[in-house]
Amino acid sequence: MAQNQQPLDRTKAPTPGPLPSVSFPRFQERKLSSGLPVYIVENHEQPIVSMSLYVKAGSDHDPSEREGLAAVVADLLTKGTEQRTATQIAEEIDFVGGSLYAGVSWDALTVGATALSRYLEVAVDLLADVVQRSTYPQEELERVQLQRLAGLRHAKADAGFLADMVFGKLTFPGHQYGQQASGTEESLAKTSREDVLSFTANFLRPDNAFLVVAGDVTPASFLSLLEVKLGSWSGSSGKSAEVMSPRLQTGVQVGLIDKEGAVQSAIRVGHVGIARNSEDFIALSAVNMLLGGYFNSRINLNLREKHGFTYGARSSVDARSVSGPFLVSTEVRTEVTVRAIEEIVSEIKNLAVEPVSEAELQMVKNYMIGNFPLQIETPQQVANRIAMIVLYGLDTDYYQTYRDKLAALTAEELHRVAKAYLHPGDLVIVASGSVEALSGGMREFGMLKIFNDEGTLIQTKDTI
Repeated sequence: MAQNQQPLDRTKAPTPGPLPSVSFPRFQERKLSSGLPVYIVENHEQPIVSMSLYVKAGSDHDPSEREGLAAVVADLLTKGTEQRTATQIAEEIDFVGGSLYAGVSWDALTVGATALSRYLEVAVDLLADVVQRSTYPQEELERVQLQRLAGLRHAKADAGFLADMVFGKLTFPGHQYGQQASGTEESLAKTSREDVLSFTANFLRPDNAFLVVAGDVTPASFLSLLEVKLGSWSGSSGKSAEVMSPRLQTGVQVGLIDKEGAVQSAIRVGHVGIARNSEDFIALSAVNMLLGGYFNSRINLNLREKHGFTYGARSSVDARSVSGPFLVSTEVRTEVTVRAIEEIVSEIKNLAVEPVSEAELQMVKNYMIGNFPLQIETPQQVANRIAMIVLYGLDTDYYQTYRDKLAALTAEELHRVAKAYLHPGDLVIVASGSVEALSGGMREFGMLKIFNDEGTLIQTKDTI
């Protein structure tokens, strides 16, 4: 040790250094002759290109008796076109070492392709083909239905799946968010090819979509290629059903799904949250991080470290095009289920009533600010953020100023947001576990509704 060097005190965390400069990469916006907006992130560090076409209609556009329709459409998009069979599509993209995929979220249906830049034309050609000329073969639909039905029957053995299902029904009654994005046995069996064609005719069109491209591309030549492949894409202006903002359900609602003989319970506690474009989203994200968003959160330290109820507990703010769910979730032993729910409710109440300490606030801000650069390391990660800007109508400099907005948060601001958006008196409390063991204790929270594994209400019990 040098003569004047002080010994290192390992009982104290080191003082954080100054924030390194991080700039959100610039992107270009163009529009094809078809009207399709294109957003380009140019990055030549690696010879790879990723493309994602977002259609502004996801599971939130499933008809009430056709839950899971958007998911079925996504499954079928790459399963045959006027020019290629499903096998030919798979073989062509595999031959160049790329990937072609389709998926769905609550807010969007996505078709994507990734390939080495030297095989860019192959990837663009395949993506353009499935977007414009998919035929949705009847035999492929039947295969998808069988696969999804088998997956759904398997999922019903999972307590977490059942808890999520009933939580959605109680939190969003009569709203699209209360439906099952993966479908139900009844809705999947009813889904026809005509339903698929109706969905795509209404929503899969250039004026209801946008393309985000990231990686080793030269914008001018790439746009010329896109113009050839997607410039003549047409689609009539179909009906874009508006998704209404859900209402907060007043009072405490309690649901219990019977898993006979279960030795543990899946717990879900929460209520309607906020939309992604809310001005309070960043502040509420910090509130959520403090409550249950990372390992040192209050709920995790309470349930895991203090009481030993669980391996982990977490909370989330699933902000969507309209107000999605605020949710606390965990899995605990049957005998501590009621006590764990009590602790969760207590933590929500405390955060909604008492201001956070400066120490907690700084810890959360340091974590979120320090973690952000890891979320924009690759071109695809940057492209995903750009898609969020476009999909939710955020300011174009949203991520450029994101860390500054986090750094400026105060304890007073978090207290205001917590009081505004956390509603301990209007919670939905759901447990999936043994009715025999839990029904007595669960009734202390409110009138108990008991469901089967189909999500059907089978019994109601008054409070104690």
